[in-house]
Amino acid sequence: MLFKFTTPALLACALAVGAPATPGAQAQMRFQGMDTNNDGVITRAEWRGSERAFQNQDWNGDGRLAGQEVAVGGRRNQNFEEADHLPNRYERYVTWTQAGFNNLDHNRDRRITSNEWHFDTETFRRVDRNRDGALDQTEFLGTEDDARDASFDDLDWNNNGRVERSEWSGSAAVFNSLDRNRDGVLSRFEVVGGVDTPNDTYDEFASLDFNRNGTVSRDEWHWSAVSFNRRDANRDGLLSRQEFAASGGAPGAVGTSGVQQRAVRVNPQQRWTDTGIVIRAGDTITLDASGTIQMSDDAGDTATPAGSTRGRTAADAPVLNQLAGGLLAQVDYYGPIFVGGRRSFTAPVSGRLQLGVNDDHLPDNRGEFVVNVSIAGR
Repeated sequence: MLFKFTTPALLACALAVGAPATPGAQAQMRFQGMDTNNDGVITRAEWRGSERAFQNQDWNGDGRLAGQEVAVGGRRNQNFEEADHLPNRYERYVTWTQAGFNNLDHNRDRRITSNEWHFDTETFRRVDRNRDGALDQTEFLGTEDDARDASFDDLDWNNNGRVERSEWSGSAAVFNSLDRNRDGVLSRFEVVGGVDTPNDTYDEFASLDFNRNGTVSRDEWHWSAVSFNRRDANRDGLLSRQEFAASGGAPGAVGTSGVQQRAVRVNPQQRWTDTGIVIRAGDTITLDASGTIQMSDDAGDTATPAGSTRGRTAADAPVLNQLAGGLLAQVDYYGPIFVGGRRSFTAPVSGRLQLGVNDDHLPDNRGEFVVNVSIAGR
């Protein structure tokens, strides 16, 4: 007897193995417009977003999107800590565990307020589901489907400045909580808040000084005892603002005086190359870039740091209406900033400096840029 319906379990199996999707299943797919051959699977060639956005959505790391990855309301099967193929965004931020929560909860009131949170505003806003300005344990621990591993720009794969439901890789509940004006799309302000406004008043020392007493104690320090003791020049068990600044701030931070330099090789096959440099808002970043990359199998399709030698653009590049292949910068998850042939710019926010190229399809790129980075503190 032939049944004319498909159970949810059978549908999931069909999608998981890449079998041709039924019309009903196709209608339930996110990113449906990309599935050009209607087989229920989206390959990298079919994907029209950035490489980073594809990696964020490719939960099992098999190089294609299928099953729960494209299902409306689909959810990850693995824990975040196990998804080691995902971009290494939060390893230097927080661990989404009870221990991570306790580490940030200075006053042990089972809430993490904004002065206990020392990282990016976008993530805080996204995790703060009830918009009360604090993260409780339920919000912090959360679930694996709230897209917290993807920035606004990762989600906005068509680069139109907003995130539609079809682009959202998290749960409907989180989408709705962010969609404050109930227009069915997420603006940058709704997701990111005010961090897209240059912030040259960031105070790293004040962000660590939880009790606002003008010093940072060992309990307020989030790094090793060795790094704390190295900064504690007078050995009083407290860091003054002067000691903090004289030692270059938090581990990895660039000092407030003098110039620091580093040579960085930018791999054009990955969206971002981490420079390993933490900068502060207001710092002057000088980039002395050289080299040539090839952006396709056409040997003449090349770019210098200023951009395509043919003057072409790329339809889905991170920065539209700028030359393909040009040098990009990103400060943590603020950006991208098109640097091109420009030598210097002022850091709009504090964070870790990353470099990349302004191209929409990275796997076929060749070559590299060599960038001498100089950071002058304000």
